[in-house]
Amino acid sequence: RIEFKEGIYTRRVLYLEIRGQGAIPLTRTDENLTPREIEQKAAALAYFLRVPIEVF
Repeated sequence: RIEFKEGIYTRRVLYLEIRGQGAIPLTRTDENLTPREIEQKAAALAYFLRVPIEVF
């Protein structure tokens, strides 16, 4: 899951969601990543873990 907080300080956070365990943030809140960089990180992690990326 990718969460966007818009406002004076834009924040984007990439989360790993585990069924029954909740969401784990994978990026630091002080990292100001572009949507493209977040997408690349998510794809690399999914490839490493051999799990699909789900789009909602």
